[in-house]
Amino acid sequence: MNRNGLPILTYHAIDGADSPISTHPALFAETVARLIEAGFVGVDLTEWLARGRPAVTRGFAVTFDDGLRSILPGLEVLHRLGLPATVFLVTDHVGRENDWPGQPSWVPRAATLDWSEVAALSRRGVAFGSHSRSHRQLDRAAIETVERELRGSSDAIETRLGKPCRLFAYPYGASTRAVRGRSRLFDAAFGTRQALACSRDDLFNLPRVDACYLRSPRVVDRLLEGRLGPWLAAREAMRSARRAAASFAASGLW
Repeated sequence: MNRNGLPILTYHAIDGADSPISTHPALFAETVARLIEAGFVGVDLTEWLARGRPAVTRGFAVTFDDGLRSILPGLEVLHRLGLPATVFLVTDHVGRENDWPGQPSWVPRAATLDWSEVAALSRRGVAFGSHSRSHRQLDRAAIETVERELRGSSDAIETRLGKPCRLFAYPYGASTRAVRGRSRLFDAAFGTRQALACSRDDLFNLPRVDACYLRSPRVVDRLLEGRLGPWLAAREAMRSARRAAASFAASGLW
C-alpha cells in the first residue's frame, strides 16, 4: 500500500445533473481549491510517466473521460490556476453525443467537444488521450476490433492535433491481457481500479480515483490528510468480494 502514490482524479461530466457521472461545477471548483490551499500541486501525467512514476507526497492529476462539452467550466478552472489536465476522447463521437452502443440508460444524453474545441484546448495546454473510437467494451471484442479501436482513435487525434497521442483509458475500465498488450502502442493506459498510482502498478492498467467518491467531504479530507490510499484499498477489497460472490452465484454452485 503506497500512501505517497499519485491520486489521478477521474471526472466525466461537470454539470448540475443528478447523475452518477456528474459533478457540480461549484463542487469541482471547491475540491480543486481545497487541494491547492492544502499545498497540493498539479501533476502532468506525461511528464510523471517519463520520470518513472516517482512517489508524489502532495500532488494530484486530473483526467476527464468521454470528452463531454460540459467539462469546459472545469477546464477553465484548471487553466486559471495553471493546472494540467488530460481528456480522453471517443474519437468517432467527437462533435456528436455520448450515444455510443452499450451506454447505460441512466447516463444522460450529452454533447461532446467538437474538433475545433479540442484543437483550441490543445493549444492552451490540455493533453488529449484516447478512449477508443466507439467506447465499446474491449474485453468482449475480437482482438482485430481492439486494434482498430485503439489505433484508429490514436491516428485521429494525432492527425487533428499534430501531436503524439500518448495515453489511453479503457472504456468502462475493461481489459484483458491481450487488450493490454495492444495498448502498448501508447505510453500508458488507465483502468478503473480505485487506488493511488505508483511505480509498482502495471503501466498499462494504472489505477485512478473516481470523482463520485469526492462528493463526500470526508473523502476529500482523507485525500488532504494523506489517508485516502488505505480507504480506497478497503473499498476495492469489498468490490472484489462482491464480484467473486456474484460470479460464484452465477456459476450455479452456490
